[in-house]
Amino acid sequence: MAVNLFFIPHQDDEALTFGAGIRNHLNVGDECHVILYTDGSSSNVVRQLNGETKSNMHRKMLEPKAEGYAPLDRSDLVRCRNDEFLRSCRALGLPPEHVHVVQRLQDGTTTVEDCEALIREYADRYDGARVKTFTDLGGNHRDHANMGTAALNLYRQDKIADLRLYIEPYNLRQAKKARRGLEVLKERPESNRDSVVASLNEYKKWNPALEQFAIGYHSVRKEIDAAIANPVSYYHKPY
Repeated sequence: MAVNLFFIPHQDDEALTFGAGIRNHLNVGDECHVILYTDGSSSNVVRQLNGETKSNMHRKMLEPKAEGYAPLDRSDLVRCRNDEFLRSCRALGLPPEHVHVVQRLQDGTTTVEDCEALIREYADRYDGARVKTFTDLGGNHRDHANMGTAALNLYRQDKIADLRLYIEPYNLRQAKKARRGLEVLKERPESNRDSVVASLNEYKKWNPALEQFAIGYHSVRKEIDAAIANPVSYYHKPY
């Protein structure tokens, strides 16, 4: 049994980019840990939910009072995003003790140094574990790219023995363009495909009475729909 550490920057990334990979490891009996390392507080979805901008899900301006909920502040947003994340992880089949909500970093403010420190901490805790995180290629979100750069730095210093760098499906073309000849490997769920789809569907749930606001779906509706239709994970090895 191998131990795998998946470093997840934002609530929904574990399902959208890593879902097929996580599920395939679980299918063969591997141990998988997901480490959520930012709070996700910078999402502008809170403005959609508060009726300040048009809802990307409902295609109209929402009225919180009419929908049966009070306007959300940033702490409400983080709490509800974390709930989506935990439900998604449960749907994927991850044991609760392998889901780490660290969130010591604020969304959008990560540094490579912060990311290196976090990888070191968990690599020391789980000696010999494989490390999985985002690529640094393609001009992706800084919280994604910084973790990729940090992981590559540690790999090149022989601090990590096994590293896989995952590419967001929507970033695939740009990542390939950034490094010509890059070999991209593809993972589809070999079994339990429904678990990956179920994890993505947690981000579509709209039930204000239960504080379920489909935050992930408001944020990346098209990307989630595409992943549900074709659940796949892309990654490359260190270059």
